Amino acid sequence: MLDAPKIIAQLCDEFGVTAEAMTSMPQWLGPLRTKLLLAKAKEAKIDLVHVNFILPHRELWTLPQAPPAVVTAWGSDLNREVFHRSATHEASVDRILQGAAAVTADSVPLLKKAEARMGANRAPRELVFWGVDLGIFDRNRVQEETAQLRQQLGIAAHERVLLSPRQLAKHYHIDRIVAAFAMSKWPEQGVLVIKQHGKASEEEYLDIVMGLAKSRGVRDRVKLAPRMPYEQLPALYAMAEAAVSMPEADGVPSTFLELFAVQVPVIAWNLSAYTGVIKSGERGGILGGKGDQGAIIDAINRIYDDPELGRRLGAAGEVWARKNADWDACVQKWLHLYDLALNARSTASAPA
Repeated sequence: MLDAPKIIAQLCDEFGVTAEAMTSMPQWLGPLRTKLLLAKAKEAKIDLVHVNFILPHRELWTLPQAPPAVVTAWGSDLNREVFHRSATHEASVDRILQGAAAVTADSVPLLKKAEARMGANRAPRELVFWGVDLGIFDRNRVQEETAQLRQQLGIAAHERVLLSPRQLAKHYHIDRIVAAFAMSKWPEQGVLVIKQHGKASEEEYLDIVMGLAKSRGVRDRVKLAPRMPYEQLPALYAMAEAAVSMPEADGVPSTFLELFAVQVPVIAWNLSAYTGVIKSGERGGILGGKGDQGAIIDAINRIYDDPELGRRLGAAGEVWARKNADWDACVQKWLHLYDLALNARSTASAPA
């Protein structure tokens, strides 16, 4: 059951799977909408709902008369220091967590924030990474594709690649990545590749980012990778010697796990969410103090000066990803939570 038409189209077009939309979903809010959607869920014989992103209009799925809901909380839902929401929105988030049959998050700090807002709700809660398909994200498998993609993007064989893999959105601070790249040694023999996601909202921010690249004298050293299907991402990631990410708040992004799987280290600020995932200078990448632009520049230069360091960090990241972030294992955790939620509802509704 999905209420996101664009996601449905992506699942069908890119992944070749069947996704069925709940038809004729009313866009307005209110008691009548709640009544109609609950009736549709009953008619469709929905047993359980997975609420992915905690949005106020999804509150109805945690009402007692709705099917049990497993709720996945993201940084944009709970990191108030970055995402400022209205009091009404925050109250709705609280009610959704307090009515959830199970709760997941992709980092320990985020899960703790969710637990703190669950009130008296003692439903199961578990850390579940948004894992990586290790069969697809295999560096050895995509060597030929990587070479072809470099050619398509106009990157010479001798040029070294630094990657900006996160969304082109202001809270991911791609402008800071461009500034750090410009102030590092990397432009001497390399390029920065910025991954585009194909969203209309990117255009205005991209103009700002590229304007900054021009003003810093590195416009010709910045390449734009177009939005591409999931299966082509390993080839894009594998061309990089390192990737840079600079949000001020985060979970454990699937992008990191995918980069690890193809042995690419991550340079980022030392956010609490990354504890246990990136071991700075030893596994997965290099972390600098939050807000310290100079630390990011130093980390970029370390890998530029010592490519072998980058390879060691990437190889150690791959070992960790294969042990902790396999997609199939992550799915099994969700399925287990689904069973717990369904069994709890069955037990609660059974006659005494």
